[in-house]
Amino acid sequence: MALEHATFAKVVAAGPLGDGLKEGRSQTLVKEAQLQISRLVLLQGHELKPHSVNLHLVFQCLEGSLIFESMGRELRLHAGDLCHIAPGEPHAVKALTDVSALLTLFGSHGHPSAPFGETP
Repeated sequence: MALEHATFAKVVAAGPLGDGLKEGRSQTLVKEAQLQISRLVLLQGHELKPHSVNLHLVFQCLEGSLIFESMGRELRLHAGDLCHIAPGEPHAVKALTDVSALLTLFGSHGHPSAPFGETP
């Protein structure tokens, strides 16, 4: 069954998972034409290899700690911290502990045939 995304004026639980973090999973919470909000869950030691999206990205750590690499920097984020990068900027993530984070992608998604946020 396909995951249902939130519609306008609907409450979405997007806070820390707490004791449910180890069983949590990454998922897209909101997906509109120029906006996508996703929860990312990574267990300690897991990482996302360098990649880029053709949209503005706001990355907010909800719980745990991680390293966010972009623009030649390694940013250490803890619960409550956020950073943002420009469209097309390569970035990578490494979980120092079990983490959950919110990713907000926004702006024009560029090429009409490309999936949301991806560069064709």
